[in-house]
Amino acid sequence: MENFKTIVALAAKYQTFLGYSALSLLAAVGETLFSSIAYRCPCNSWSHTYGLVFLLVPALLLFLLGFMFNMSLWKQVTGCCNTHAFVRGFRYWCEKRLLCLYIVLQVIFLSALPPLTWIALALLRVSFYECIVSGLPLDYIKERFCGSNDVCIKELLFIPCASSLKMNLSQAELEQIQGNIRAESQVLGWCLIAIVLFFAVVIACISRCLSPVSHLQLLFWKTYIENEQKFFNEDSKQHAAQLAERNVKSFFNQEAQAEFPTPLNKDWSRISIANSWDNRKTYYSPLHKFIERKSDSLKASTRSVLPPAEVNFTVMAV
Repeated sequence: MENFKTIVALAAKYQTFLGYSALSLLAAVGETLFSSIAYRCPCNSWSHTYGLVFLLVPALLLFLLGFMFNMSLWKQVTGCCNTHAFVRGFRYWCEKRLLCLYIVLQVIFLSALPPLTWIALALLRVSFYECIVSGLPLDYIKERFCGSNDVCIKELLFIPCASSLKMNLSQAELEQIQGNIRAESQVLGWCLIAIVLFFAVVIACISRCLSPVSHLQLLFWKTYIENEQKFFNEDSKQHAAQLAERNVKSFFNQEAQAEFPTPLNKDWSRISIANSWDNRKTYYSPLHKFIERKSDSLKASTRSVLPPAEVNFTVMAV
């Protein structure tokens, strides 16, 4: 049982990473299944449309699923369209343009990994690209693969179905055309993989270089966030259970209950916004900022309401 709890805790801790890893694995397995089972190039005027649909539509679906798996996105947009929060949220995001841009770019980059995996694998397997290229009604494509060979220009559309159709092209010409298409497709696939990895490294380097804290403080920050989330979840369950028990007992016993302390709606909103680093004061999370500012305001109000003896003593000392 303890091992199961440990696994669940690790899954909750790395849920975003596991979600995108699962989507990438789904893309790899799905591409293999589609290529071997469902995909059949029609070898007619629909070839390029058919190939593009199989190449891009699953990628679009994976991209949208990536947005659904991003918990930080839903944390920021939840409740932002109600009247109260919308006015405050619009003003907040206008003031925090860079933070907003960072969150949007982070979501887009992470969500783009599974669809790019799908496209890269599809290009390396060639079949989608072969169907698209052979079906394009462009003279440039025909001249590039066939040159001045009239027979090749007429039968280029049927290249993906060469194994099941009788072709007038010689075996050597057919293998040369298929080899050129295969080479282009695989080069594009490897280039796409290289570009994605290059941007991943560049983004990682830039984010580390622009970090407002040192490496050790960043490790402390991550540890704090993990523990804050852990204690918040535990106390939330306990608080919710106590409130539910109070209300149920009040309903069945038909008796009034004492007031139950619970955070206000505006307090929940303040701890749910994205955290921005302030060099003047160290706040590791919106909850940390909320508690520190609330403590400061309580201290200020205590100092402003002094007993008369303390006021007179202060005036005399001055």
